[in-house]
Amino acid sequence: MKYSVITAAELTATDLQTWRQLQQTTPTLKSPYFCPEFTVAAAAVRNDVRVAVLEEGGTAVGFFPFQRGPLGKGRPVGGALSDYHGAIVAPETAWCVEALLRACGLAYWEFDHLVAEQLPFERYHSRWEVSPALDLSQGFAAYRDRRRAAGAGRFFQLERKARKLAREVGPLRFVAHTRDSAVLDQVFQWKSEQCRRTGVVDFFAHDWARALVQQIWQTENCQFAGQLSALYAGDQLVATHMGMRSASVWHWWFPGYERKFAKYSPGGILLRKVAEEAAAQGLQQLDLGKGDDAYKNSFADCANPIAEGFAWRPSLGHSVRSLASSAEDTLRETSFIEPARPLLRLAKRWLRRQRFA
Repeated sequence: MKYSVITAAELTATDLQTWRQLQQTTPTLKSPYFCPEFTVAAAAVRNDVRVAVLEEGGTAVGFFPFQRGPLGKGRPVGGALSDYHGAIVAPETAWCVEALLRACGLAYWEFDHLVAEQLPFERYHSRWEVSPALDLSQGFAAYRDRRRAAGAGRFFQLERKARKLAREVGPLRFVAHTRDSAVLDQVFQWKSEQCRRTGVVDFFAHDWARALVQQIWQTENCQFAGQLSALYAGDQLVATHMGMRSASVWHWWFPGYERKFAKYSPGGILLRKVAEEAAAQGLQQLDLGKGDDAYKNSFADCANPIAEGFAWRPSLGHSVRSLASSAEDTLRETSFIEPARPLLRLAKRWLRRQRFA
């Protein structure tokens, strides 16, 4: 196997065709994150995006998009905004993680949403989770019937709340995809407010993150598109969602809603509308992303396995990373370090911010 590294701009038409074919014919790679358009959009707003090309006999057989940082640190394309990552390669293709990292100039590659079924990465897993999703392969009516049979009462309460919202605020109007930039600005505002309110890092405090979402919003073809959805009650915008879709999967990404209408669950009503629209478009799945939020449990009837960890090869960069990780574990488990816990929390918050740098 030969490994070479190029920029996204150097991908040829043949490379893109091969990439799309691999992505569309491999079930675990159906997410829009694995479409070449996602990597191209990220490369347009960041200068650290690269693509490793896996070749056999002079022919490309796989691709590995990544971001390269100092000391050989590797991250998925899109960093903390990436809900899925891995190599775009057929399952039967044999390849070596260590050789791949060496060719990429990476000491290690961190992952937290890796497709768990990619066997070459298996030895590097440290934790396993799932990404809950809606199976829409038989249409929305069949999905709804399965939710009823499962006793998902919260899901069906949304029908009553939607009627109440329409009666008390105004007729509901759902827009599956809007080109109104004001709606996208509202997504940014509501999400930033939520992050500050809940004490997590604000995604959109970083210019590149906003620019990436804007790039995706402006991209549309039959294989990949940004999806900016809106729910109105009368003339009031009550909920929004910025996501994206591949040829078969719609990914739930950045939802938001007007808090004064919280009692009506406008976000849940919008999610239900999006699910109906996704099924009407013939998409097979609506992926909700990793997390144990209550609404995800109400909606999901299937899940995709993902893994956390970091792949590495012997190097100075890997040694530094391992020492830092060991020190963090020691501090967490040592009772004598209690006076230093505030400093540890500050350090951890700083590290979380670096994920978005």
